[in-house]
Amino acid sequence: MKLEHFRYFLEIGRLHSISAAARSLHIRQTTLSAIVKGAEEELGYPIFRRTPGGVAATVPGEQFLVLAWEINLKYEELLSLKQRSTQEAPTIRLLLPPSVGSCLPVLLTNEFYQYDLRGNLAFEECISTAVGEQVQKGAANLGLAYLTEENISLLQSNPQCAELQRLLRDQIYLVVAKTHPLASLREVDMSQLYGERLASAKSVQNDAILGPILANWSRITRFPDVDLLKQAVLRQSMICFLPRYTILSEGSRLSPAQFSVIPVRNTARPNRLTLCLIHRPEEALRAARKKS
Repeated sequence: MKLEHFRYFLEIGRLHSISAAARSLHIRQTTLSAIVKGAEEELGYPIFRRTPGGVAATVPGEQFLVLAWEINLKYEELLSLKQRSTQEAPTIRLLLPPSVGSCLPVLLTNEFYQYDLRGNLAFEECISTAVGEQVQKGAANLGLAYLTEENISLLQSNPQCAELQRLLRDQIYLVVAKTHPLASLREVDMSQLYGERLASAKSVQNDAILGPILANWSRITRFPDVDLLKQAVLRQSMICFLPRYTILSEGSRLSPAQFSVIPVRNTARPNRLTLCLIHRPEEALRAARKKS
């Protein structure tokens, strides 16, 4: 199995169609079908199954695509090393919250290398409320964070604070599989959900919107990344809460069409989030460059 083929499998999974993926990748459909067939024979299990509308990942295929996403990301990093000299090239450290860690790295990497820039990207996971402090300390060049207005005010009240730019406004939504009993609701009250099985990110303890979730849910399963969390929602009839951008982002491996996204009422705290870019002031960056 060739490393460049992992990108093909991910595109099929994203578009749920071999023919559509072939057009997107600018290769023949027969060639792509042969690549899939060869990979399935090598693995010993089917990656995709046929559906009325195209194809969908099988149960082992879902796990394969999770690993394929990670392999493809590392493969692109290897290619970037080949494309440029790494001697004395700076490493740009970018902090990402878990909620966007599964959908943004590949997109940002592709955008970064559209420009003739010296340097390498290094993505690191960091909870949103810690991004500002880590950037200010110099542990990273910049970071993205989902913040409440209270978080933003607290960050900006520090005279030594990093600079902050608001990118988009968002809020938390309930996410369930299309087959879930709650999927047909136009909106849902939080009090209706405490008996459900909750899929949660591993780092969440006292959520900025939901509050102390352990106090309200007796059945919680924590997952190390958002893609696995969303798979649990699809396969295990669990529920989860995610920002709308995370659900609808094109960089996410699982199609938004597989989920019902439902507004929630009466959250423990105001359901308002802003995705922010946080970076050190220009003066601090210039000083750091002089020292190096």
